[in-house]
Amino acid sequence: MMRSLYSGITGLKNFQVAMDVVGNNISNVNTVGFKASRVNFETMLAQTIKAGRSPQENVGGTNPMQIGLGSQVSSIDKIMTQGSFQNTGVKTDLAIQGDGFFIVSDGSSYYYTRAGAFTLDSNGNLIQTSTGYKVQGWTAVQDPETGERYIDTNKPIGDLVISAGMTMPAKKTSNVRFEGNLNSKLGPGSFVITLTDENGINHDVRLWFEKTQNDLGTDPFSSSQRYTMKIDIDNDGTADVDGYMVFNEFGRVEEAGVYAESQVITATTDGSISGSTALPDGTYQAIVMDSSGNVIYNGTTDVSGGNFTINDSDITAGNNYTVILLTPNNTSTSLTIAPGAELVIPTSGEPRFYESDNPTNFVQTDYTSPRYTTAVQVYDSLGNAYTVYYEFVRLGNTTIGSESFKNAWIWRAYTDSGEPVSLIDEDGNGGYVAGLIDFDESGRPVQYRGLDSSYNLSSKEVRTIQFDTGQKGDGVVTITADFSGATQFSGDSTLSIPWQDGNPMGVLESFAINEQGEIIGTFSNGLTDVLGQIALAVFNNPSGLMEAGNSLYTMSPNSGVPKIGAPGSGGRGVLIPGALEMSNVDLAEEFTKMIVAQRGFQANARVITTADQILNELVNIKR
Repeated sequence: MMRSLYSGITGLKNFQVAMDVVGNNISNVNTVGFKASRVNFETMLAQTIKAGRSPQENVGGTNPMQIGLGSQVSSIDKIMTQGSFQNTGVKTDLAIQGDGFFIVSDGSSYYYTRAGAFTLDSNGNLIQTSTGYKVQGWTAVQDPETGERYIDTNKPIGDLVISAGMTMPAKKTSNVRFEGNLNSKLGPGSFVITLTDENGINHDVRLWFEKTQNDLGTDPFSSSQRYTMKIDIDNDGTADVDGYMVFNEFGRVEEAGVYAESQVITATTDGSISGSTALPDGTYQAIVMDSSGNVIYNGTTDVSGGNFTINDSDITAGNNYTVILLTPNNTSTSLTIAPGAELVIPTSGEPRFYESDNPTNFVQTDYTSPRYTTAVQVYDSLGNAYTVYYEFVRLGNTTIGSESFKNAWIWRAYTDSGEPVSLIDEDGNGGYVAGLIDFDESGRPVQYRGLDSSYNLSSKEVRTIQFDTGQKGDGVVTITADFSGATQFSGDSTLSIPWQDGNPMGVLESFAINEQGEIIGTFSNGLTDVLGQIALAVFNNPSGLMEAGNSLYTMSPNSGVPKIGAPGSGGRGVLIPGALEMSNVDLAEEFTKMIVAQRGFQANARVITTADQILNELVNIKR
């Protein structure tokens, strides 16, 4: 009978503990970062009345007979499940989504917490609001040469300080990056004009324009652009006659001419044709066409004393032939294709090509200036700003020296303040007046070359400019351009420089914390930089941590050692800025536990009162 009394007492004690845990959980239902606890019970020792017996030959075995002596608390466990999030809008409030604990320090010991209600003190330390303990992490280290900040998470953690007035040093620009398109349709357009001769035969003459080394002149970036004019007189796809034309920035012709002299001559004998010319004595390339526009001779002829003779078996006496002498130095303003079919070359005004005896038959070529300019602001090592202009001119299909390019552009750079800008090749050598970019047929840049003062091509890569800023207290600024993001398609020119790696000095204006715990500062120069990173700790057994009050935990022998690292790495959770993790207490579950504890306590109390009543009856037997 005494056993039941003591069993009831153990039950009362256990359910009192259960109520204490439930009460603690409910009292912390609104505590930031709180983790609920639960109570587990187990049996105590049992008194053996009769031992068990194994089976015999003719008799089966019997089980032991035991009477339990009550229950006891086996464990009080912390439930480390994720709590809900509450948005606060405070930039220093942080919640952990996933595993891990913030680390705070009182200067001598580390504490761990899920409560991320942090703020800054007067010294700029990031601290826990309630205790003033300092949040631990890594402070960004600044490179003394470049001024760049970086975080080394392999170093020991320490206090995080975000000081007002923190500065970002000025940095010299060393690299720029181009992105965007260069219009492939700039410059004069090609066209076909149909001329009708005196016999009513139509002749299709095709004209197009190219840039050559001779067209670059003394200033290839001038507003007036010179082009080599290619004329295909028989429309076979091959240029027969060359000329030139100079356009101003508005697309009007400043000067032009064809390097050919043409005339209609009647043959007097079979097999040869003779004529006269004002050209000086010498050997010239000659083209002879019949009245239908067919080329019957393409070779050379000698001019002597103003006369020449061309021999060819296809020449018939009495027939008219167009004879064209190609003149590398002398130019004319018209070109006869056949008798009565003469093309007039415009030498001023609108680029209008027309038939000499029928001015209403004309074609005016389209012209779009081949120049395009974009700008970028760069900095010297003291933070002085300079605007650098990059100017591009489309050459297109061109030949420079012995090399041909299909989609070439030349470029140069200059500053708004007038510092002389030099182009430097990959070996650090100068002497270039322009750079050349060649695009492939897919519109992507494939090579970068340099042009010297005589517009000879360099075999070295040229992408770097250099200018002296010594008048403002600094030295030489050297900037290398990345053109890999440039394209050349038929469309608007949009090439720009969205990125350069220099900056002026800046003062910290604000900061924010991202999901990886990085503290990102925004400076007055418009740039951002990392100032530090918050550390998180994970444990093999987080339920084994010891509570130390103020929502803090300390390491215990069974928690394991903290594994410290950056949020989002090594199984650590990520941070949610501007939010706090709420308590994971479930009131419905706690109230249910409260009912169970209350009924359990009542039942154990009834055991004690019933045993007392039985003992009372036993005492009354003597009466």
